[in-house]
Parts: sequence; C-alpha cells; structure tokens
Amino acid sequence: MDDVKKAAFTFRALVEAAPKEGLPISLQNFPNGACGDTTLLLGRYLTELGHGEFRYYLGRRDGRSHAWLQRGPLIVDITADQFDDFDDPVFVADGSPWHGVFAGEDQHAADPTVFGEPITSSLAAAYTLIVGNPQDQHPHTICQSLAKRTSL
Repeated sequence: MDDVKKAAFTFRALVEAAPKEGLPISLQNFPNGACGDTTLLLGRYLTELGHGEFRYYLGRRDGRSHAWLQRGPLIVDITADQFDDFDDPVFVADGSPWHGVFAGEDQHAADPTVFGEPITSSLAAAYTLIVGNPQDQHPHTICQSLAKRTSL
C-alpha cells in the first residue's frame, strides 16, 4: 500500500505542476470538479507503474458526485479535498467511512479509453502533459511538498 500511496502523491504533484492552459477544462481547477478525469488518469498511471488494475467508483452525496479508485477495499483518492469536510490531498487506505457516505458503485475499469473518442484523445494529451517521460521522474523529489502536508 505504501508504494501506491507514494505513486498517488507523485501523480497529484504532477497534476498540480502541469500548465493549466494545456489541460482539458475539467482539470484546470484541480482538484475542484476534476475527480472524474483525474481518477481515470491516475488509474492509468498506477497500472503503468505495475500496481495492477483499479476500478472507477462513482457516488453521490447531497446532490454532488464524486469519483475515486478502488480495488477490493483499497481506496485511492487524490481529489477528495475539493470537499470542505476532507483535508487530505491524497487518501490511500482500506475502506473509508467518508467515501461510504457517497454509496459509490463500481462503474468500469479506471481506463481513460473507456469512453472512446474524442475523450480518449483529450485525456491522452492531458496524460502526456502531466506525466511527461516517466523515466525522468524522481518520486521522492516530486512529491516532497505534498509529503510535508500529510504523512506517507
């Protein structure tokens, strides 16, 4: 679980560092309103790093929807802090009462190609802008600022 958490911190830092003007509108106010597309991209990132396949979960609470990754009881969420009652920028844990209130349901694999074109191309371009060359990443350095805000 620690490796998944470190990867989630790294991906969040990469999203925050990406030039907003090059991202789809859905990601320009990250994390606000960005959970759907971010969850798909994070799913791809974790899969490419060898952490296995995650599922895209979607739930509703008080008229607002929220999406996160899940594999069995393991929840990975890097956009929950868009809500006033959640402070952690990265959440990785087995189960969560907070997520439980959303009554999330498994929608599909966390794969940005699931919706077809033109969404696939838009998310592929965003992923390239966010991640760049994975071989150039140094996770410890990239997520340093986020690690100070919450413990790994």
